[in-house]
Amino acid sequence: MTLPGHSQHPPAPTQRSAARSGATRTGDDDGRYTAEVAAQIGEAAQVLGERLQDPAMPHSVEDLEHVTRGFATTVEGMSAGVAGITEWLRAAGHAGALSGHASVMSERLSHISRELARLADAVDAAEHPA
Repeated sequence: MTLPGHSQHPPAPTQRSAARSGATRTGDDDGRYTAEVAAQIGEAAQVLGERLQDPAMPHSVEDLEHVTRGFATTVEGMSAGVAGITEWLRAAGHAGALSGHASVMSERLSHISRELARLADAVDAAEHPA
């Protein structure tokens, strides 16, 4: 998921396949892989946001539906990730305000994901009126 002008060094194929298969990583990278993926997703979202705000960029309703569904999927992944962070914080002894805040953020992200999916459905309905 490398964008022009951004990191051109994707993880080794074995790292990708382990991450995609859901296999537990052994920590051999001290979290660098996870941080790199998160940075690339953030950069991609920022670039996409800039493109969507540019009135000169043509978009179809179908394109906007796909983008909105992609946002919903991304935010749901963020929710799952923050839930994982919450559990990690608790396991590391950070129960209390910090893990509580992370838990609330995970719930909010999940809600936002559902709302984005509803928006995508509304965009689809606008494109295909009954």
